[in-house]
Amino acid sequence: MLTRRLLVATLVSLGLLAILIIHPPLAFATGSYTVHTCETPGGRFTGSGGWTNATSFALAGYDAGSVTPCDSAEAAASLQFGGSGLLVKVGSWLTWDFDAPDGTSITSYDLDRAFNLGWPVISRVANRPYLMEIWHDDDSNAGMLDFKKPVQAGTTLAQQLPVGISADAVSWGSLHIRLKCWELVGSLDCGPFPAQVAISRAAIGLTDTEAPAGFQTGGALASIGPIRGAARLLIHATDAGGGVYRAALSVDGAEVSDIVLDDAGGSCADVDPANGDPYEFGTPRPCPLAVDGAVQLDTARLRDGQHTVHVSVEDAGGNRSVIYDGIVQTHNAPINAIAPAIVGQPSVGGQLTASPGQWDGAPNGYDHRWLRCDADGSDCTPIAGASGPVYTLTDADAYRRMRAEVTAANGSGSTTAASTPSAAVADAAGHATPPLSQGGNGGSAGGGGSSGGASGPGGVQGLVNPLGQLPGHVANGADATPYATIAAAFQRADGRTAHTIQIGHGRRISIVGRLTDRSGAGIADARLGTASRIAGRGWVAGPAVRTGSDGRFVYALASGPSRDVRFAYFAYSDSHAAELSNVVHVDVLAPLTIRADRTRVTGDHVVRLSGHVGGGSIPRDGLLVTLQGFQRGWGWRAFRTVRTDRHGGWSTRYRFRSSAGRFGFRALLPHQARFPFATSRSAGVTVVVS
Repeated sequence: MLTRRLLVATLVSLGLLAILIIHPPLAFATGSYTVHTCETPGGRFTGSGGWTNATSFALAGYDAGSVTPCDSAEAAASLQFGGSGLLVKVGSWLTWDFDAPDGTSITSYDLDRAFNLGWPVISRVANRPYLMEIWHDDDSNAGMLDFKKPVQAGTTLAQQLPVGISADAVSWGSLHIRLKCWELVGSLDCGPFPAQVAISRAAIGLTDTEAPAGFQTGGALASIGPIRGAARLLIHATDAGGGVYRAALSVDGAEVSDIVLDDAGGSCADVDPANGDPYEFGTPRPCPLAVDGAVQLDTARLRDGQHTVHVSVEDAGGNRSVIYDGIVQTHNAPINAIAPAIVGQPSVGGQLTASPGQWDGAPNGYDHRWLRCDADGSDCTPIAGASGPVYTLTDADAYRRMRAEVTAANGSGSTTAASTPSAAVADAAGHATPPLSQGGNGGSAGGGGSSGGASGPGGVQGLVNPLGQLPGHVANGADATPYATIAAAFQRADGRTAHTIQIGHGRRISIVGRLTDRSGAGIADARLGTASRIAGRGWVAGPAVRTGSDGRFVYALASGPSRDVRFAYFAYSDSHAAELSNVVHVDVLAPLTIRADRTRVTGDHVVRLSGHVGGGSIPRDGLLVTLQGFQRGWGWRAFRTVRTDRHGGWSTRYRFRSSAGRFGFRALLPHQARFPFATSRSAGVTVVVS
């Protein structure tokens, strides 16, 4: 048995490249990975994964030979005749065979092998030599890589120390190693001479021509509302080559985790992690072709607010595809589940007590603040020095309503929630409204408040009451009421409505909606405030819109970037709180172009591609643009990422590897946090190579 350092045969000797049938490389970038046999260059045992063996038909009375895998750290993969002392029938053979999985091809190899081949001549018994052959694909003549036999009868050709052969830039489907009793020389059988071929180490490079695919199937990261703590995204991914390897999670443009989705019992794992190359395995299809898995994000490590989340899947060759691109709202500060409540007798001299309500997020403490409101519960003002859960009512509180604010805090921040207004505070005589002679604001007078509208913390900042310039207490619309509801949606071309829509840059679109009271009746002739918000920025007030006779309205949204839009209703000219509509969101595609400096390429086979991103202010360090190419039979494939200048322009050179063909190119602009436009795609451009 030869020593452990003998290597598994893989591919091409440089001296024989002239006889190889090499397929031209693809016109698009592909991923690659390495399969190590027996051991890695660093000495880690890997086994014989991906290799199969075969033998010729065994005849009685002849040595059938033996095939031994490298099944331990001390064993090499070997082929051997002559161990039984019997003759070896002419034409008998033993092979090790390596087949590239579907969707991949062998593109390089580095192999250490040793051999001990004899030509023992025994009169009237044996006069044929033993032979070692290494070839690729199906034709052992056209694909021959290595051929060894003794030089003359009666001699032995031995290579006891492992000697390497290697090559790259090939494109094969299989590799074969054979020990054989050569039938072309002599008339008798091979003698009972121990002949052996041994492989102690092989590294086979495989190119994966298909990127993985997938989609999200659920999980808290895909939910609409705010998330807290550890949140997962459930995904399903598939691949047609080396299998689905890892999933990468990026937040706000920075990768935060990269995990193996399914290690397939240990085969889908880097066999030599110390060298920094994660694409090294012990078998040609190391990872599953379909995986259901999950990625997890600890949102407690992020600031509360909006974040861009990208999840991509990667196959064993390093090809990646983005399968989720979304925005999440994190909130790890306490969240109020049940609002604070006020209990007690609302009369001068009495006491009111504020309960904190119920909170999620394990608050470690509460702060209280008391506010004095108008008679209708609006326009609330903090009372100096009024803190703590208990407040004693004074003469200044008579005929007013009281409100309590509770702030809950934990290690991630704090959140404030307010109670509903109390009943009107009675004076010392027990009256909840002032005598008319005092000119009070009892009865129906006073500011028209809101049943739960929002302005100030947590609401839409900068909203302007459309009637705010009118003096007095002017109603906003017929049958104005602070208990109103606003529903809004985009009007689609097919007549249906949607809360989220995607349009091209420069287009205008209409938002339709309706303002109704508690009974569902429309509030006519009311003016609604508008506000819009670009992701990551604050709300900005816009022009008002008026409702029709049935409370319906149409708002023409001006062209611009992707943004949220909502509407607000102030019931009266002196109202300070508003009822807010639902939020509608428009995704706008940025103007994106691509062009080629020529449409027919000859000679140097080089074309210059350039283009431009428009639509808005480009970040100082530019934007990333992904370039894709198309070739019949292969579809669209990404081959390069370029960065624009601060004006949106980009340019790059592309050299064709194919000598002839028709190729398409297009540009893809992924959504990027500092550029408020949706993922956009250019029209295509065609280049003919001849």
